[in-house]
Amino acid sequence: MRIIHCSDLHLDADLKSKYDAASAAERRAELLDTFRRLCRYAREKDVSAILICGDLFDTASPSPSAVRTVEDLILGNSEILFFYLRGNHDERPVLFRTRPRPDNLYLFSDDWTSWELSDGREYGRRVCIAGREPSNAVFTSPELDPSCINIVMLHGQVREGYTAPDPESVPLGALRGRGIDYLALGHFHHYRSFALDERGSAAYCGCLEGRGFDECGRCGFILIETDESAHPLRTRFVPFASRSLYCIDCPVTGCCSDTEVYERISRVLKASPASDEDLVRLTLTGEMEYTCSPDASFISKEWEGRYHYFELKDSTEPVIHSEDFLCDATLKGEFVRVVNAAGGLKDRERTRILRCGLRALLGESLF
Repeated sequence: MRIIHCSDLHLDADLKSKYDAASAAERRAELLDTFRRLCRYAREKDVSAILICGDLFDTASPSPSAVRTVEDLILGNSEILFFYLRGNHDERPVLFRTRPRPDNLYLFSDDWTSWELSDGREYGRRVCIAGREPSNAVFTSPELDPSCINIVMLHGQVREGYTAPDPESVPLGALRGRGIDYLALGHFHHYRSFALDERGSAAYCGCLEGRGFDECGRCGFILIETDESAHPLRTRFVPFASRSLYCIDCPVTGCCSDTEVYERISRVLKASPASDEDLVRLTLTGEMEYTCSPDASFISKEWEGRYHYFELKDSTEPVIHSEDFLCDATLKGEFVRVVNAAGGLKDRERTRILRCGLRALLGESLF
């Protein structure tokens, strides 16, 4: 039996902080299409169930069109069982409020609920799915049949101990030794797996598709397979995002001119794994000589056409080598000596004043 564990799709996210209105709408459509591709993958790979461990939608009030698209995909894949556990973003029920809920959609509540998969017996052991949604109620341990292959779905931040300090906490102490074979988790947006106890394992599948630069790296789902071997579950992470996000650092220490900075950027981006389908944030790092003042708009125009989205961030520290001007008999030398002798300035303020003044004396732009 094959089962997909996915989470944190955040469908219908606003995205306007990153894109203009048209681009945001396009990206929202891509996120929906990723869920459509997931359903197609499940159908083609003979997957029995899709576990959605929270935050299917980004808001408690998604658009009617997004809701209907998800409903249509569930209705159109009646041979696949969908287990949908809401998270902290989609805390209000929105699916199938205006039309009958199909038999292949299973929903949870703030009490433990469990189901046995109908075709689990052919593998010698029954496969059971259990879960509960985030709640202010006291966290209790699930009651599970240890003779079953038990998969538990939860949404929240894992913590040690037996109690949950808030609704978005998952206390591991209350889950260990309960007969869990696999703990399917949502809420954390990066893939992470770990041992739960001697019997079972746990994993965050991460988000299915990255939206912001806090969701860089591989995004996808976990494929769970059961058989009659000594280890009842096999799991593997499956990268699935249509686009990847990359945060790329470009150190510019040692560059003495804008041309050298541009050449450094070109080399760094060329060596990166980012493709023209991806989203890239380039961060300039290191020390920027006062002779350098690369044009941010020029850099953006140069590279934004090569990626689906390009963003430039300057995290450099300006540097002035004052010792080079100690014996300089020019106006630049006198300026540096006067500023260095001035009291009441913090080091960063002094450096910025020196940089602006020296660039002005060179006839360059101040920023």
